[in-house]
Amino acid sequence: MSRWRRLPRRWKFLISLLTVLALVAGPVAVTTGFLAYRFNDLVGRDDVLGEAAALPAITEKPEYTSWLRRSSSSAPPVVPGAAAAAARNVLVLGVDTRKGWTAGQSRSDTIMLVHVDGTGSAASVVSIPRDSYVFVPPVAGRWAGGKTKINSAYAWGGAPLVVQVVSHLTGLRIDHVVRVDFAGIRTITDVVGGVDVTVARTVHDKRTGVTFRAGKHHLDGRLAEVYVRQRYGLPNGDFDRVKRQQQYLRALARKVTSLGILTNPIRMDAFVSAIAGSLVVDSGMNLVGMFRDLSGLRPDDLSFTTLPSDGFVRSPAGTANRLDPEACADLFAALHTDTMESYFVSRPAFDGTTGA
Repeated sequence: MSRWRRLPRRWKFLISLLTVLALVAGPVAVTTGFLAYRFNDLVGRDDVLGEAAALPAITEKPEYTSWLRRSSSSAPPVVPGAAAAAARNVLVLGVDTRKGWTAGQSRSDTIMLVHVDGTGSAASVVSIPRDSYVFVPPVAGRWAGGKTKINSAYAWGGAPLVVQVVSHLTGLRIDHVVRVDFAGIRTITDVVGGVDVTVARTVHDKRTGVTFRAGKHHLDGRLAEVYVRQRYGLPNGDFDRVKRQQQYLRALARKVTSLGILTNPIRMDAFVSAIAGSLVVDSGMNLVGMFRDLSGLRPDDLSFTTLPSDGFVRSPAGTANRLDPEACADLFAALHTDTMESYFVSRPAFDGTTGA
């Protein structure tokens, strides 16, 4: 499993489009402290966790959290490490708010759970596909309650409802929330002069008319947005899109590092401004302290995986991804007990090298 190599205690967040960005911005924000305070002042904030806590409690029995009582497999129960209580879970939402859409039409097509372990020595990023078939509680005038695609939760109840749904699904406490609009990808990518990715096979995006041929590509902001948003035309649909998003994040982090942005205050200021203008964080997130704790983090110190599925099912919103009960229970148990390193021993993390 990739690790945050023996660095002083830290924790990070922006991993869907921002986890990596804050991650690589951290070192200079420490050396040029005013940038951390500038970033802290520029980002949007709201009380999403407070609003989530105020929602009516979900009474539906969780499906994938048998590990709260015992291990989901025949192996001995996993005992949480001494530092497990200090682990943190950050929910990152990539939000699609296209021009002309009402608030109810918006979707969160990128959902990632970033788990930072209790010792600050490792981080795992779990992508939750938009079509995952999960329980969403009743929403007055919008939804009677039941199982449907997880991305519907954002349209019906915004980020607070997504927090509640993900917490119920995984059995985990959500400590912080970061939201970024997909449109921000253009600005962020162009600020660093584009990123390089490798495509496994030639695919065509009918929605935009763009064809990505097999091989290496240099993506400017426009192409990067197309690349991470494409779903139709990919062999495995949303699963391939998740892989692309994870690949893009690693490529972006590597580009920022290679350009020396971390040691150039002027370029760093432009980069920080681009990031800040693209996201909203929960009101309790201390970005200045986070930047201090982040010094030393590197792009290769990230581990990616995806919520396990074992087929498809018809939902009120169309075909959805049926979650694998045992595999999900094992993943959630590893997150809950802060034992992701052991989890990845038999399930290699996505290396982020080649996208669909």
